[in-house]
Amino acid sequence: MQLLNRVDVTLDVFKHNLSATDGLPPYTQARIIDLISNQLIKARPDACLWVTVNAPGTWYIGEIRRLVKRRIPTLILPVGQTPASNWDFEPHAFVHRAKESEYFEMAPQFDIHDSGLKESTLRVLRILARLKTAHTREITSMAGFSETHVRNLLKQLQSGSLIERKRIGKYEGWEIRNKGLRLAHRSWNVPKGVHFAPYRGEYRYAGERHRRIARMWRAWLEKAYPSIDIWESWTEVPVRYGIPDALAWGRHGGRETLFWLEVDSGHSSTKTMEANYRRRLQLAYIHAAEWGIPIVFCIMGRPWVVDAFRWSIPPIFSTVAVIGHDWRDFGSLPMYQPGEWREDLKSSCQLLARRTGGELPFDPKQYPPKPKQKTPKQRKPKSTKPRYRKGSSDDYFIWKRRWSEGEE
Repeated sequence: MQLLNRVDVTLDVFKHNLSATDGLPPYTQARIIDLISNQLIKARPDACLWVTVNAPGTWYIGEIRRLVKRRIPTLILPVGQTPASNWDFEPHAFVHRAKESEYFEMAPQFDIHDSGLKESTLRVLRILARLKTAHTREITSMAGFSETHVRNLLKQLQSGSLIERKRIGKYEGWEIRNKGLRLAHRSWNVPKGVHFAPYRGEYRYAGERHRRIARMWRAWLEKAYPSIDIWESWTEVPVRYGIPDALAWGRHGGRETLFWLEVDSGHSSTKTMEANYRRRLQLAYIHAAEWGIPIVFCIMGRPWVVDAFRWSIPPIFSTVAVIGHDWRDFGSLPMYQPGEWREDLKSSCQLLARRTGGELPFDPKQYPPKPKQKTPKQRKPKSTKPRYRKGSSDDYFIWKRRWSEGEE
């Protein structure tokens, strides 16, 4: 690559393109850049890497810049910008006097036309590559499409032997096959021969209900706040030494905003819960202050969990809003206010009571309960083994007396 205003020097540049809509959080994209850098170090000692990021807002590209380890001179720019000098790279790149070709390709860039898939179909495949197994409603929420459209896309992927049906818990779901995983890795331009599985998937194990609520976070937000514009959503994604159960990134009220979700089933003690969430809120405060981006921190769980959570809240920063909600009431959230704690437990309980307290569409008396059959308890047969009397402290004296009488 020839530098601006310089004809006699060149840079040995490799270019990598990525997008925020690829289905990967910033942490995983940063690990892909590190894996590419590791291969470049072995192949070309003076190589440098130019990364272009296609993403709205500033948070996504800022997180990638923070998380990349920069083992070689690396420059991360938005789409449409080009480097002007070797000093733009960090650490700065070394120039060469000999003229070389402008770009060197490690491997051909992924072309969606060669795969035979549409962009919407590839998006669903990428989501399943990260989740491994999921139900249709969960995939619909993560993709941001209608459920009918997602069902058609899943059938297309199944006909191509990229995914297959699998029973997950009580219900039927979907699982990605090895062929689909390989195609998803190629679409992300993951280098061949690297171990990418630890960075691709969700980072913690969660129970079935816990995981389902986290994966429905995007659909929950879009139903609760109709004017919201969600750009992307991920589950179990590392953010500043913390791992939110779900993280949605988008625009609401004209501002770029992060929606941080924590789901708690209430199996921990109140003391443990207070310590955990106090630490996670502090991480959210630091993240909001560093990037200057508002964060909506939501705790979702049983009513007593949400009610107990308020006592673990440290003083709330002006850039962070904290809300609580009953996890049984889908599609409803309290309206948040920066610097304040808000919850809607009363309205949720009243709504749920109205839902369950109405008249049934049938007469329950026409279905009498089954009569309980009492089975008599069978007595255990007596043992035929001989019984032995336990010895006592007097046995020794009885034996001593009989032995002495025998001598006489």
